[in-house]
Amino acid sequence: MSNYFPAANYPGIFSTPEWLDAWQNAWADHSAITAAGAHQSALVGRQQFYSYQQKKSSILSFTTLFPAGISTSASPSLRSEYFMLVNQKPDDFIAAALCHKWSQLFIPDMISTTPEYAAIVKAAESNGLTVLVRDAATSYAVRLQENSFDNYLKHIGSNTRLKLFNKRKKLYAIGEISQQNLWPDVDSFIKILNEFRVQRWNKPCYQGRNLKQITAFLQNIAQAGGRPDLSVIYCDGKPVSAVLDLYYRQRIYNIQSGYIEKFRDGISLGTLHLGLQIEKAFATDAIYYDFMAGSGKKSNYKKSLATHSAQFASLMLVRSPLLKKLYYIKDRLLGMTTSKGSLL
Repeated sequence: MSNYFPAANYPGIFSTPEWLDAWQNAWADHSAITAAGAHQSALVGRQQFYSYQQKKSSILSFTTLFPAGISTSASPSLRSEYFMLVNQKPDDFIAAALCHKWSQLFIPDMISTTPEYAAIVKAAESNGLTVLVRDAATSYAVRLQENSFDNYLKHIGSNTRLKLFNKRKKLYAIGEISQQNLWPDVDSFIKILNEFRVQRWNKPCYQGRNLKQITAFLQNIAQAGGRPDLSVIYCDGKPVSAVLDLYYRQRIYNIQSGYIEKFRDGISLGTLHLGLQIEKAFATDAIYYDFMAGSGKKSNYKKSLATHSAQFASLMLVRSPLLKKLYYIKDRLLGMTTSKGSLL
């Protein structure tokens, strides 16, 4: 574990049986992926491996293996971060994967400074696999323990503080403002959130298999001690902003948000809502309020709000000799090193 993701938060929501079960319920029968052979060792820890085929020409075809619960180009499920092995050593995880036939193994969003990350890289290399960093990202969070909301406000930028907190008075002056947790009414909340996301991004946030996945996950994680917060702000009875937060094992995950575009000049509804959520988080025993990876449409608002961050690395472990050569050639042509590469 690391200071950014302490043992109290382990294993994280994306490595829970509830997440993995919801993923498999929604995605296991997708036509583009295939469950790997039912070798007993593959059912330990991450439960199950899946694979998909990639054809690069009439004569070149590669098999990509991946553990259940993650998003891939073939099965674009909800993004899972903080990849961790539960009750399984890195050597055993690699050994389980090697029981199957594949060209490369994809492992996304691991904190690159953890002992587990180093151990997976070591186990892969000792088994003759070439380790490539396919992608990198930054996760952002607010440290809650040994801190207070008032002190937090003092240490963020003045412009950020204005959007996050000082403009509340202007919001409350517009009309009757109220905030409500709609849990357990997931359907109503998703309907509101999707409407906001269509306005901003021209597509709903949750639909099809991903709607099935998030609904099942929230219901299951709540039974396992998680506390979903389907937070909606209303103005004169009309929903104007929505935030999906989840408390689990002393960490609050800011999973999704949406709001009415151009609600009022001078008011950043999304940031104001996050300010309310962060203030509420300080009243809990949570260690972090976690924005996770990603940035906003116009600016990296997470970076301006966060007090701490960590680096993610997504790994491709390459087994095929031909694919190793192709990655090497591509990296040389791009002027890159063989320790970093993109997906072919």
